[in-house]
Amino acid sequence: MRRPGIANWICVLVFHLTLSASSSAQEVGCSEIHAIAKMSKSETTADLATWKDKAGSSYRAKSVFALRYFELHPQDRIAASAALEIIPKNEEQDVVWHPSPPLCHGESVQDELARSELDLRLPHDLAKAVLLVPEKMLDYVGYAYTSCGDPGSDYAVQMQAVCRSRHEDFLKAVDALPGDDKKWFLKSTFNPAECRALSFPEAE
Repeated sequence: MRRPGIANWICVLVFHLTLSASSSAQEVGCSEIHAIAKMSKSETTADLATWKDKAGSSYRAKSVFALRYFELHPQDRIAASAALEIIPKNEEQDVVWHPSPPLCHGESVQDELARSELDLRLPHDLAKAVLLVPEKMLDYVGYAYTSCGDPGSDYAVQMQAVCRSRHEDFLKAVDALPGDDKKWFLKSTFNPAECRALSFPEAE
């Protein structure tokens, strides 16, 4: 039986992420965590697709696939769009990015580190993706409220490059934020006029 092409996986992924945007994050078992770790460090799209088949269909599994696929194809607009679709829509989805699920029986420390490192790259990857797909700038800017609530997040710092490169789009997105969100953004998170972060990750 012929396997679906990797481009088809991306299209299907975008569709399912859109449908499940409001669904809660699912608890994951060790078999899924193992597959997610393998996706996190996959070096080829074929290997990534193989582990996707084993990872299941949770928000976490779909998100890791989308993010790692974009890392392997950083100039692909479809991949960038799929990466931006995984921006958490609620706190239940956001919590899966920090911290990573615990080390499972039989999982190597290297696998656990691969999962954690991908989590840390989320702000950087989303910043790169939105430069390719500025139509999703409002979603990108809107996530700053949630992400910057994590003391270790460098989301605002990563936004500086986006602001400079897509200044007009960035300003429009900030202006489109709901009133209270916009006030918080300008006061505590980011100065869009100067493209300067106001929120920084806490030193460990």
